[in-house]
Amino acid sequence: MVRTQRNLFAIHAKCTHLGCTPNWLEGENKFKCPCHGSGFDAEGRNFEGPAPRPMDRVHLELDADGEVVVDTSRLLQAGARDSFLAL
Repeated sequence: MVRTQRNLFAIHAKCTHLGCTPNWLEGENKFKCPCHGSGFDAEGRNFEGPAPRPMDRVHLELDADGEVVVDTSRLLQAGARDSFLAL
């Protein structure tokens, strides 16, 4: 889960190169794929290595009580209109 000043979203932590699981490197503030070296920033945007695009996001919505519901069965590309909740 990532919270910015304006949005809330959840990154699907799977490399878009070959589907490996990137590690979060706290000291470098980035995700790094241990298999082929793809790097993703804190919002999941690719910036190094062979990954062809940002990591996907998962669908979020608010339920009737205002609780955030995460639906990992619905993957969205970063930047899609419904890939985040506005705060």
